[in-house]
Amino acid sequence: MDKYDNRIHVAVTTGEETPTRDGKNVIVTTTIGWKIDDPYIFSISCTDKRDGENKLKSRVRNDQKTVISRYDFSNFVSTNPKELKYDQIEAEILDAVADESQKLYGIGVESIGISKLALPSRITQTVFEAMKKERQAVAARYTSEGEARAKEMTDIAEGIAGTIMSFANRKAKEIRAEGIRQATKYLEVFQQDEELAMYLLEIDNLKKMLKDRATIVLDTDHRPTYLLKSSQLPQSKRTVNPSSGAKKNTATTGTPLPEMAKPK
Repeated sequence: MDKYDNRIHVAVTTGEETPTRDGKNVIVTTTIGWKIDDPYIFSISCTDKRDGENKLKSRVRNDQKTVISRYDFSNFVSTNPKELKYDQIEAEILDAVADESQKLYGIGVESIGISKLALPSRITQTVFEAMKKERQAVAARYTSEGEARAKEMTDIAEGIAGTIMSFANRKAKEIRAEGIRQATKYLEVFQQDEELAMYLLEIDNLKKMLKDRATIVLDTDHRPTYLLKSSQLPQSKRTVNPSSGAKKNTATTGTPLPEMAKPK
């Protein structure tokens, strides 16, 4: 009595060049998981384990060519994962092989998987060039979209900047006009008594010079430091009081000034 091992065996087909539906060839190597399901059928159809394995691999090669011919090249090689159909292709090959192998050889096929995929050397460069052009087209599209978006953002930014500058210029003109108006008002007041105005400005400048307890060596005969030498009052216009016989000196503010001494 012959005894057969009912454990799962692994067989690997030799890679064969197979055309796809769109006329591009691929070289597919398949891995098969199989076991002897019906010893009687196996014993009358196969001389031994090696013979059964060879017959199974031959069946797989024929059926996988039929299945592959129903798919496009992009279902095997693509940069888009959604186009790849390996699971579907393997399932169809398994369905095509399993029933016939059971009936003809008493062999149960547990699994079939594409373990290796290669391209014929004559089309490898063509495929790579096509994939390269596809990637370049995608990159160009992204670059174009990025440039358009950058221009849009730049235009928005320039528009906002223009609005801000227009507002700032208008505000600056208003501030400048207000400054000129205030300066004109002060100038009108100062022109009523220029010497008094100069005196007040000199006092203000002197305060600024000495505010930090600085030690300054300057000639007191010049403005504004001459004010430090003695009490310096501005020289105002003098008027004669017509109500009195004597000539008295008064400042324009109405405050009497000392009378001039009369010569003896």
